Amino acid sequence: MSFSADLKRIAQMTEESIHDTRKGITIKLFSSVIQDTPVDSGRARGNWQATQGSPASGVTSRTDRKPLKSPPGHELAVEIEASIPAEDGVSYLTNNLPYIGRLEYDGWSNQAPAGMVRKNITRIQNIVREEAEKHKV
Repeated sequence: MSFSADLKRIAQMTEESIHDTRKGITIKLFSSVIQDTPVDSGRARGNWQATQGSPASGVTSRTDRKPLKSPPGHELAVEIEASIPAEDGVSYLTNNLPYIGRLEYDGWSNQAPAGMVRKNITRIQNIVREEAEKHKV
């Protein structure tokens, strides 16, 4: 193989590794936030919406009272995976319920007194490290 071909192969492997790492981080972070959402009626957990390019608007009628399963096989898990762009882009996790802020910040639920998003953002460095290690070239 030529030096040029070797560089192209390394670049391709690196690009795939970056995409796989970003995908793993997104799935793990979004899934953890959803899983940590307190459940009463299941409306708060069911209203997380994973989108690509721009945040979701509005609320859904979806409810979710069961544990989140790894993609595929669960509506939200499949939505998370679909929200990850193949190339550069932004994935959003949005919940537009009027009381989601109280659940996150006001200790409104004994099930999640430290919130859902904040709790998982504190873990982001570990999540990134774990996923980078899994997908390193």
